[in-house]
Amino acid sequence: MIDNLKALAAVIDSKSLTKAASRLFLTQSAISRRIQQLEETLGGTLLDRTQRPPAATALGQRVYEQALPILRAVDQLVALTRRDAAPTGTLRIGMSHAIGDIILVEAIEQLSRAFPGLDIRVRADRGDHLADRVSTGELDAAIVIMAPDMRPMAPLIGRGIATIDVAIVQSRRHPRVRPPVHLTELAEQDWILNPLGCRYRAMLEDAMGERDGTLRVAVDTYGIEIQLRMIAAGLGLGLMPKSVLRASPNRDAVSVVRTTDFGISLGIWLIHLQEFGNLKAPIQALAATVADNFTRYAAAETAE
Repeated sequence: MIDNLKALAAVIDSKSLTKAASRLFLTQSAISRRIQQLEETLGGTLLDRTQRPPAATALGQRVYEQALPILRAVDQLVALTRRDAAPTGTLRIGMSHAIGDIILVEAIEQLSRAFPGLDIRVRADRGDHLADRVSTGELDAAIVIMAPDMRPMAPLIGRGIATIDVAIVQSRRHPRVRPPVHLTELAEQDWILNPLGCRYRAMLEDAMGERDGTLRVAVDTYGIEIQLRMIAAGLGLGLMPKSVLRASPNRDAVSVVRTTDFGISLGIWLIHLQEFGNLKAPIQALAATVADNFTRYAAAETAE
C-alpha cells in the first residue's frame, strides 16, 4: 500500500500524471494502476478523472492528508540505516558517572548545536549497567570506564578513546596521612567512595586484598562534588580521576596522596552494537568531544 500512497501523493502534489510518473521513475500507466489498486483497497474514488488533469476527490484529499505523515515516517525509517542520511529521531546515549561529572553538560550542548534534528536522551549509570542496556538496544551507545585488561563483551564492539589516571586524595586542611605512604598503611582509614560496581573502587579493593568487605567505607555515594566536599572536611580518603580534580571548584581543598606501590590508569571506551545508521555522525562527535577534553586535561596535568 505504501507505493500506492506514494503514487497518489505524487499526483496530487504535482497536479499531473506525467510529472508524478517522472518523479517516481514510473510510466503513467503504472501510476494509474497503483491509484486504482488503492481505490479498490479503500473502497472509494480518490481522483476525479473527468477533470484534466485529474484532481483529488473529497475522499482523495482526506486520504492524501492522512498519508503524508505516514510517508514521512517511512522515509525516516529507511534513513535510519543510511550512514549518509541526516541524523534525526532519538539518540539514546549512556555515560559512566565519573565521565559525566566532567563532560556531560558540554557534550550535550555541542551535540544539540551540531545536530538540531536529534532528540537527545542521556542516562548516567555504572558502566556494566550501561553495557547491558546497549546490548539489549535500550541505548544506542555508551561512554564507559574499563580496566586496562578489559574489552567489550560480544555482541558489543568498541574502541578506546582516552585514558584517565586515578589518584588517592585527602583533605588539605585536615590531612589524615603524611605521604608518601604504602597502600597497606591506608587500610584502616575511612574512605568516601562510589558504590559497589565502580571500576576504580574495585581496583583499590583488589590491590588491598579487601574483597571480603573489611575496607572501611564511611560514605558510599555517587556525586563527585559531594565526595570532594566530604573529603575536604576530613571525613575520609577518596579516589578521584585527576581530570575531575582539574575541573572541580573544590580542587584546592584536597591534595593527592602519593603512594609508593599503587596507581590506577583506566580506559574510556565508546561501546555500541554493529550498526549506527544515520546516528554515526553524532555518536562519533560525542566520542571526539570526550577524547578532546580528557586529552586537554592530561596535557594540563603534564604541564604542571
